[in-house]
Amino acid sequence: MKLRIILITLLAITCQTFAQPIKVNRFDDADEFLPKAEQRNKNKIRLFLRQQDEETLFKVTSPRNVTIDVISNVPANAEYGVIFLLGGTSVLSIVNERLDRSFSFQPRSRDYWWKNKFATFLVDAPSDRLDKNGIGDTLWRTGKDHQADLQAVVLEIEKRFKMPLVIHGHSNGAISNANIAQLKNPSVKAFIYSGSAFMGRGADILSRVEHTTPVLIIHHRSDRCSVSPSNGVANFVERLIAPEKVTLWVEGGVDAMSGDCGPFAPHSFIGREEATINSAAEQIKQWLHK
Repeated sequence: MKLRIILITLLAITCQTFAQPIKVNRFDDADEFLPKAEQRNKNKIRLFLRQQDEETLFKVTSPRNVTIDVISNVPANAEYGVIFLLGGTSVLSIVNERLDRSFSFQPRSRDYWWKNKFATFLVDAPSDRLDKNGIGDTLWRTGKDHQADLQAVVLEIEKRFKMPLVIHGHSNGAISNANIAQLKNPSVKAFIYSGSAFMGRGADILSRVEHTTPVLIIHHRSDRCSVSPSNGVANFVERLIAPEKVTLWVEGGVDAMSGDCGPFAPHSFIGREEATINSAAEQIKQWLHK
């Protein structure tokens, strides 16, 4: 009898252990980027946007036993939804279960989408890749593990929001965009590629995937990032397979306050965020209203 109780107890402990999602400590690189940018920010450009009162954080569990945090806002008048797949390492600045100083292009400007009647869903790196490298490995972004995570996120968003969805990948997030595009989720009606990392490891996926929905490409004419130079965009767009493709060129802004591939450079539309998003939203609405 005692042996049976011991075995049952061990089994219960084992089950609890396996039920715990895989997680590593979060690395927040805000302190590496923000101080220098703040010193150079003479034009008082917005550098980050903390979680707003109307936003909520929910967790998605992937089949591979990791969780993914999603910061969402569904305005009362939302007619569409946009899912953000981040560039760089994709590790958000989340402190005490709230979005803090996340400073890349999509997090710092997501409220401009709300004004255009879009709900927003900001996707964090998975819980097993929250360290300094995050999902900066673009080859990993092309794989099945990443695809499983993204599919779980999209399916959960579909449960919560019944309107048409758009997926927006920025920089390295373009690789993630192409990966999830392979699954052809019926609720996803368009894809946005901005500052796309079309050169380097894993970038060949961009020309292999057959998009079944329209694709919007957004690029700054002064983008000098090594993985997304503006002089290579024409070739990148030509190789994309989609029923319709539109390129939105962005010009102007303010002087770069980070490296060429950083968050405060033309690569990330510094000083032109609102105008860029307004133009993108207008194009997406044209497609969805056809």
